[in-house]
Amino acid sequence: MEIAWLSILKAVLILVGIVVLLSLLQFILSVRPPRFYSDNKPLDYGLKYEDVSFVTKDEMKISAWLIESDKSNGTVIIGHGYPFDKGNVLPVAKFLYPDYNLLFYDHGYFGESEGKMTTVGLREVLDVEAAVEFVRERMGENESIGLYGFSLSASAMIMARPRVNAIVSDSAYADLGNLVRHVYRIFGPLKYPFVWMTNLYSKVFFGKFPSEISSANALRGYDVPVLVIYGEKDSQIPIENAYELKQSNSNVELWIVEGADHGQAYAFNKREYEKRIKTFLSKNM
Repeated sequence: MEIAWLSILKAVLILVGIVVLLSLLQFILSVRPPRFYSDNKPLDYGLKYEDVSFVTKDEMKISAWLIESDKSNGTVIIGHGYPFDKGNVLPVAKFLYPDYNLLFYDHGYFGESEGKMTTVGLREVLDVEAAVEFVRERMGENESIGLYGFSLSASAMIMARPRVNAIVSDSAYADLGNLVRHVYRIFGPLKYPFVWMTNLYSKVFFGKFPSEISSANALRGYDVPVLVIYGEKDSQIPIENAYELKQSNSNVELWIVEGADHGQAYAFNKREYEKRIKTFLSKNM
């Protein structure tokens, strides 16, 4: 009997060890993913630009491109998704030129910006704040400013709750807790130990549980116009996140693109995508 109990205890300890190790490895890979560097440059599309940078409140240097237009109706700050860089979104967002000045930036850790890790939205709000401050210093306090983000940056832009004229949010998450549970969905009911451990690591290293890192919560009582765009078949950040964002603020304008996966809204309906964003920004900037 004693041998049997020892065997059971040993098996349990092995399982606990596996959960702890795998969830830790997943956490490390999440905050230090491989970096992707795009070869796209504004000059490839005939756009003259200036390499600029600005420093966040936590003293991180953020790299950016500034594309100025003589016909500008304001400045649109453009952020990228995880784990990419500013060049990755350039082919999509360039349609806003020459109607607006464009500021493409790399979030901390990604692209050419400084940083030892990403926090997948928590400290990235500081990047957004620094970008807005840079534009106000460069263009003037009365400059009309719009934010246009994809996935990670879309979430960070909402959570920053900046005083800007408008936000275009393509594929933002409602809260990071939902995302953690989605990552471990392949384990079915056995996902919960992995979720609990990831929550613990987040609290220990970042001081917050993933569920506290929430775009949906940030939208409550926020009076800046927000256009939320989502792919109906988003496999990375499920469509439920879009409805949760809408539920948080009835003033949110929601557009669901049928058949589109994560970040594919532009590819599925380019003409309508550009039209909706231009109309939204024109109305609010």
